Amino acid sequence: MTTAPSRPAELLLGAAAAGADSATLSLPADFGAEKAAWAFVDATLVRWRRTALAPRVHTAAGELVANALEHGLSGPFAEPFPHPLVVAVLSEGPDVLCAVFDPGTGLPLKATGHGLHVVDAVSDAWGWTVPGPWGKGVWAAISASGTGAGPAPHTVRRLLLLTEFLTGDERPRLVTAGREPTVPGLV
Repeated sequence: MTTAPSRPAELLLGAAAAGADSATLSLPADFGAEKAAWAFVDATLVRWRRTALAPRVHTAAGELVANALEHGLSGPFAEPFPHPLVVAVLSEGPDVLCAVFDPGTGLPLKATGHGLHVVDAVSDAWGWTVPGPWGKGVWAAISASGTGAGPAPHTVRRLLLLTEFLTGDERPRLVTAGREPTVPGLV
């Protein structure tokens, strides 16, 4: 006999939940998070046979986690609910999207450091979710073709579902940084 998790978060965020084309991991709210995210992203990309994208996704994930640790866990968010940090990797076809969710509500500012400049350099498109009551996510889309088209529609739908679940926003929206949106559902 199996028992059901007591909270929906346990279904999605146990130690690591994975599907054929999506995986999430709840990270510790400390500087071990970046190393854990790298290992998780690398293992996920090996499992999906997307290792050609590993250097770019690995770099984006590390910068997004570092930014979340520095900016998303400060002030009143020191004891976040329902999660400290979550890294998600989504894939459709040859493309990969990496998102990091944190309890902060401040929007990412590219001018405040080098991290988002690095994310911009290694991704085809990046952006964030409009903050909800439990925080926000910052994402980077990386395509094998390097077309810069941004995430595929199915990936956007899954990211919006994760955003609703992890940020508490009943009407989640994604913002693309500095680029014209090319995918329906992006602001």
